[in-house]
Amino acid sequence: MATGVHDTRPLAVRVHERITSEIVDGTLKPGTALVQEQVALQYGVSRTPVRDALAQIAMEGLATLVPGSGYVVNDLTVQDVHHVFEVRYALEQLALRQAIGHHTPAQLVRLRALIDEFETVEATDAGEQFRLGREFHLKLIEPCPNNYLRDTLQNIWDHPIQRRITRTYPIGAEHQATVAREHREILAALTPGDTEKIIRLLGSCHDVGDIDPEALADNR
Repeated sequence: MATGVHDTRPLAVRVHERITSEIVDGTLKPGTALVQEQVALQYGVSRTPVRDALAQIAMEGLATLVPGSGYVVNDLTVQDVHHVFEVRYALEQLALRQAIGHHTPAQLVRLRALIDEFETVEATDAGEQFRLGREFHLKLIEPCPNNYLRDTLQNIWDHPIQRRITRTYPIGAEHQATVAREHREILAALTPGDTEKIIRLLGSCHDVGDIDPEALADNR
């Protein structure tokens, strides 16, 4: 398995990262079998790190263990996306209600800069748009005093399924402009502390109606 010269992370971590990336970017399609021996041979590693990586991937919901057959890459349905959005939205609401009214001038400037940067990236660069969108949402709840709540939301955003969901969005200038507008409206409502408007706007960021049916089908 080709790795960077200075990558000292455990091999199982690097194998997990590679398999996860291939599931997220669609190289490994739903229904693809992930057999320890075959994956180990393909990556040029022993079975042990592959076994550990596949167990972790199954825990993350990206694959399922089929007794006697190995692991199989899971499908991604609209219901799956809805479940993720439902949990994230509920926790973000809770965090935002505690954060509103406590943003410093520096935090507001940073939020504005993230939106500005979001608007400058390539309209087809889903990865960079996801990175900036993730950072915006996490910076939005930064003043929340509940450390456990903030950490939980960060773990949710860092879950591989978030990047996989991003691939189902209708990538393009129109989608990019819509997201930027929604974020600017949220930012504008922070200063007067219009909690209910912010919560309502946040809800549009978790709308499964934004999913591109063709992109979701391509993921299968």
